[in-house]
Amino acid sequence: MNTVFRQAQLRNAILIILATCSLTWAQTAQYCVAFWNVENLFDLQDDPFRNDDDFTDSGRYAWTQERLDLKYDRLSQVMNDINGRRGADIMGLCEVENLPVLEPLLATYLDRPYAVVHKDSPDERGIDCALLYDKTRFVLVHAKFHPVLLPGDDHTRDILEAELSLGTQPNKRLFVFVNHWPSRWGGRVQTDPKRRMAAEVLRQRVDEILTKWPKADIVIMGDLNDHPDDASVHDVLLARAPESESLPGMLINTTWDIHLDPQTGTYMYRGDWGVLDQMIISQGMLDEKRFHWVEGSTTVFKPGYLRQKDGEYQGWPWRMYAGGNYLGGYSDHLPVYCLLTIF
Repeated sequence: MNTVFRQAQLRNAILIILATCSLTWAQTAQYCVAFWNVENLFDLQDDPFRNDDDFTDSGRYAWTQERLDLKYDRLSQVMNDINGRRGADIMGLCEVENLPVLEPLLATYLDRPYAVVHKDSPDERGIDCALLYDKTRFVLVHAKFHPVLLPGDDHTRDILEAELSLGTQPNKRLFVFVNHWPSRWGGRVQTDPKRRMAAEVLRQRVDEILTKWPKADIVIMGDLNDHPDDASVHDVLLARAPESESLPGMLINTTWDIHLDPQTGTYMYRGDWGVLDQMIISQGMLDEKRFHWVEGSTTVFKPGYLRQKDGEYQGWPWRMYAGGNYLGGYSDHLPVYCLLTIF
């Protein structure tokens, strides 16, 4: 009897340890969410309905299969290396021409089994947003694409929305938005109303979600073509610094501290770093229920190979083209990522 009793005690102790370990793992498991403007990922075909003539073998940029293959190599190196060479669980991209140009990257070059969310948008150049997610960890619940209707004949990228659930816990949902707001081409002040319009479209949708689920977990990522303290982001979208006084519906810009550091950023303009590529979260991401942003985890991914090593532009992002000249680099933007835990 004593032997049987001791065996039962041992078995129960093991079960308790396993349950405790399982709970601890569930509370500390981390997920990487990343964004990158990949600078003109174009296929080789001339689309008669888009202004993509420059990216053909006879176009301005002499876009060839060899150069496209090198682009895939460059992109996959970064995407596989990010997050301590574990890759991202969720990754937003912009400046992607279409789904077919993404398919070889997903099928051949990347270490993760990604599924993709994408739709052709009305941008004149044909560049879109896309979302990759590890299909062994997440399930797509639904996707929407929100047009940003600019005045006149001007067209820009849709805002991509995806609701994802954790594969092992389908009740844990995450809303993800991928953005590429109108550029500053033509002047920052002159183009400011366009970015405000994009911010209004996004804010309206965020309000709809928060009205229905006040504690919803939301991650907003993208190249906003404005800085965290610009009006479109700070006042219209209502994305503020993490230490700001909380307001109803206020979002938290996790890239704020990066923005305050003059020695870093995601994009270089006339020798100054800026944070155009941002990670913004809802207040529900701080309540230690479901998904939770790891405080201080938002980071610019900037290994040495992503930056120019010498010359006048030493330290700048090593871009693919500059002034119409082929440089063979990666992108004119650096990726940004953050970590989430699950409760």
